[in-house]
Amino acid sequence: MTETRVTESRPVLSRPAEGVAVIELNRPAAANRLQPEDLATLVEHLDVLERDPDVRALVLTANGPNFCAGFDLRALLAGLKSGERVGQGDTAFEALADRLEATRLITIVAIHGAVVGGATDLALACDLRLGTSAVRFQMPAASFGLPLYAGALQRYVSRLGIDHAKRLVFLAEKIDSDELLRIGFLHERVDESALRARALALASTVAALPAKPLAAMKQVLNAAALGQGTAAAQRDALAAAFDADAIVERIAALRQRGGEA
Repeated sequence: MTETRVTESRPVLSRPAEGVAVIELNRPAAANRLQPEDLATLVEHLDVLERDPDVRALVLTANGPNFCAGFDLRALLAGLKSGERVGQGDTAFEALADRLEATRLITIVAIHGAVVGGATDLALACDLRLGTSAVRFQMPAASFGLPLYAGALQRYVSRLGIDHAKRLVFLAEKIDSDELLRIGFLHERVDESALRARALALASTVAALPAKPLAAMKQVLNAAALGQGTAAAQRDALAAAFDADAIVERIAALRQRGGEA
């Protein structure tokens, strides 16, 4: 996962296991800073995966020693200098993170090295976050005087709580993996050599479960983070995913494998 290859490219899509896809950022020499074309490619990959019912879990990771240093500031500056109130990269990052958050796929991000700027929001948009002891986090937008886009601020609060969100956003501090575990940014810390295997194992576990109920519960959990989990639309999503016959069959199969009567 962290072995640097010579050729750099847009994000790479692969399918290493049944029901599992991997998207790997692949600009290691630039700490995987994302270009506008990278954001477009990530959306294209999501389009492809969401159309395929056989894919149920997605691992987001990166080639090289760092996960991602956010959006390329040169592209952001180009947008700002052209007279845009909000840079194109800022808007595109928000759209991508929103898409990751809303996808029916269960998403697992495997983080190593630096996770900076907009990349912190991409990580927060994923369902599960794994990292190594070398993870270094920073949201530097405030130091640039750049108002962070609303979707990121909402995810910071809904995932980490208002107090941690304010600290991370206002102070632009560099945070290590111990603190990221404590505040809940990382769900689990693993050795670097085991990061890929652990992420794929979790993805395979998820991919083996019934997809429709998981997608419905993800939808409602995300809505619940905003205080909307009991709305009629969320109840309808759960009801639509309820299949009594399939539940009976799965319970029977689980009991049989467990040796129960």
